[in-house]
Amino acid sequence: MSLAKTENRTFLANASFLALMQAANSFLPLLTVPFLVRVLGVELFGQLAFVTALMYYFFVLTDYGFNLTATRDISINRSDINKVNEIYTCVFFIKAALIGVNFVILMFGFLIFPNFIENWPLYLCSFFVIVGQSLFPTWFFQGMEKMKYITYLSVSAKIFFTLGVFVLVAGPEDYLLVPILTALGFFFSASYAVYLIHYQHGVSFVTVPWALVKKNIVDGWYVFLSQMKITLFSSTNVVILGIMVGPIAVGYYVAAEKIMRALALAQTPITGALFPLIANKMVKDKKLAIKKLKNIAYLGCAFYLFVLGFSYFLSDYVVSLLYGDDLQESAWVLKVMLIIPLLIFLNNIFGTQILLNTGREKPFFYVLLFAAILSLVLCFSLTSLYSYKGTAVALLITEVFVVLAFFVLVYKDWVHA
Repeated sequence: MSLAKTENRTFLANASFLALMQAANSFLPLLTVPFLVRVLGVELFGQLAFVTALMYYFFVLTDYGFNLTATRDISINRSDINKVNEIYTCVFFIKAALIGVNFVILMFGFLIFPNFIENWPLYLCSFFVIVGQSLFPTWFFQGMEKMKYITYLSVSAKIFFTLGVFVLVAGPEDYLLVPILTALGFFFSASYAVYLIHYQHGVSFVTVPWALVKKNIVDGWYVFLSQMKITLFSSTNVVILGIMVGPIAVGYYVAAEKIMRALALAQTPITGALFPLIANKMVKDKKLAIKKLKNIAYLGCAFYLFVLGFSYFLSDYVVSLLYGDDLQESAWVLKVMLIIPLLIFLNNIFGTQILLNTGREKPFFYVLLFAAILSLVLCFSLTSLYSYKGTAVALLITEVFVVLAFFVLVYKDWVHA
């Protein structure tokens, strides 16, 4: 069997498993979110969404860009068990140290912001969700191109959470069960994933020199900052909206965003399986790698334009069906956001697949830095004027800026491939 056929078969297998995982990530929440809106009410649902958005900062800090850098390093060195052991050890213990740092920050937050103390159980339970999510070694299995393991584990965790919500959450007094069930699902999955890494892949912890730990920290710095900037124009929008307007407005915004994110996640099986493959191909033949990306980009755009155009005309019906008449205001937000999944897809092709895989972390970082600043300015100004509608427009403008900036940076590579 030729190398190309083997690569294509591996890619399709990994994409299929990622598709199953993203189906769970996308569609199971579309079952639980409408249920939670009805059982908890719009205001309490908005409060949960606000805390979840706030906690995402801790996840980005703990992840430290390893979802990209460690995936790339494992992919390149996966035939060398000694290198894999070193990468695994470094990443695991850096993450563990960052979890400790996050916990200290959370405790300081309780001291600095007294209103956090009033609802400390929700913040603490939500923090343990981040701990479990951070310890889940997606980066390892993606780098090894063994996506079936994390797919089974992730889907099991999502099913556990979904069933738990429907069975145990009966009214507003049960709201803490939402983060508790999520955390339990992640802890189970992460524990079994670590077991597989050690006993099925033969990976073990080894003593590593400080120089190697430092190298992993330095290599991940710009990617981490870039991921933090992405958070600044995604989760920060929810945080700003919650602070400036309140939880009901957050409920309207997040209800629409959940549908948009479900459509955006449709690309993840392709882009997630593609990243380690392109990382290898860029080293061997840069033009061939970009040519492959161009074909995928054209097919992806055609698919998204069809699906999103169809979704636009069904927006009012979908929102009414999922959430009821109380959240009909979310339909306008959804219509504004519908083009964003296509923009996210192109951002991944131009930014993650090309810039990061050709070692251009700095321009990648600076684009997202300017995007973060733009997002903050737009979000503060438009949210103060138009509430959740202004927040949605701010997100759209920011995503348009990112895709244009990334395309300018890769233009020469793109046209000459």
